Amino acid sequence: MKKILIVLYSIFLSFTASSYEFNNKKEYEIEKRNISNVPKVMHFFSFFCPYCYELEKIYNIQSLIKNKIDKKIKIQTYHVNFLGGEFSKILTKIWIIAQKMKVEEKIMMPIFKEIQENNTISHTSNIKNIFLQKTGINKDQYNKFWNSFTIKMLIKKNDNDINKIKLNHVPTMIVNGKYVIDYYKLEKIFKTNFSKKYIKLIKFLLSKK
Repeated sequence: MKKILIVLYSIFLSFTASSYEFNNKKEYEIEKRNISNVPKVMHFFSFFCPYCYELEKIYNIQSLIKNKIDKKIKIQTYHVNFLGGEFSKILTKIWIIAQKMKVEEKIMMPIFKEIQENNTISHTSNIKNIFLQKTGINKDQYNKFWNSFTIKMLIKKNDNDINKIKLNHVPTMIVNGKYVIDYYKLEKIFKTNFSKKYIKLIKFLLSKK
């Protein structure tokens, strides 16, 4: 009984410390409207965004939120279309296919690198070659997903969710359809131990109504 009380007390102290740490609201903003029927954690990026690439290289954001947040929490990473012109829509489709096939972590950095550093991606075939090379998936599987009605519906849902947010910049995260995390601001505040404090902030916001 005594051990249980000690554990509960430790959890209470941890939550209290986090509440105090983020109570100034400098680390996040509150949307004026609650956005309903969306995942608990929404992370937005673009392969054409240099800062998105920088964050991924330094902190491995995609892996961080996937592995450090409770698996029961619905987390969705969205690729946006307002950077990069029409080709951005192809990248959105590729990202959704990668998510459906659970290979997004295998293709994220290679695509970022080819776009941001090597400038080798200018056509759908370039994307296909990278996808097949980095995932080991065969052409038939790839083509099946590329032409899938399910993928078309997921693209539509992706666009609808982004339209609900009325997003105009990336990278951005929204927690509980209400709390907005701006990475530019966050990195300035969390100059040290960014990864640890970033996850603590997400968990803190998940606990708020």
